[in-house]
Amino acid sequence: MIKKTSLNLITLFALSNTTLIANDLKPMLQFGYDFGGETLATVERYDYYNGYETNRVRAGQGLSFEAGAAIDTANSDLELQFLVGYKFDRESASNGSVTWDQIPFTALAMLKKHQWKFGGGITYHLNPELTGNFTGYDNNNNYFNDSVDDKYENSVGGVIQIQYMMSEASAIGLRGTFIEYKLKNDSSVVANGNSIGVNFSYQFGERSEFR
Repeated sequence: MIKKTSLNLITLFALSNTTLIANDLKPMLQFGYDFGGETLATVERYDYYNGYETNRVRAGQGLSFEAGAAIDTANSDLELQFLVGYKFDRESASNGSVTWDQIPFTALAMLKKHQWKFGGGITYHLNPELTGNFTGYDNNNNYFNDSVDDKYENSVGGVIQIQYMMSEASAIGLRGTFIEYKLKNDSSVVANGNSIGVNFSYQFGERSEFR
């Protein structure tokens, strides 16, 4: 009888912990745009109104989409976020395009005060790569086919972030990222990917109301 009671108590304790974790774990989506970083490529294109324009693909710049989860307990001001996403920047002309992209994994610890969140963490960028192809004829009417396929090593960096909570579920803010990328076939080539950007996040399972 004692053994049976002990087992029941253990089972009840395990179920209560599982329920607590499930309630604290909130799926989330985040998207943003970053500015900055070293220029990796330039693209010249013709605009009817402004003539020739030069656009740059930068190591820290790009649009990002992230998904993951936040661990947020009701009796704590600490929120942990774990995200994986896709970040890219692309510039194109009439005869081709160039793309810079990577897969970021990010872990953040955020303190919550009133309607603000602030904190930081680490980010790991997987498969950073610059690819592109341009074809056409030069001024001497010679055909050219220029391409780039620069693969960079996976990189670890730091992140700081501050967000304003528009509701319990949604927040908008600023993020700073500090990271460098080394070219795989020449480690002496290092691209500065430091950037600052704006982002918007939404957590599911929250009440959509102000604190």
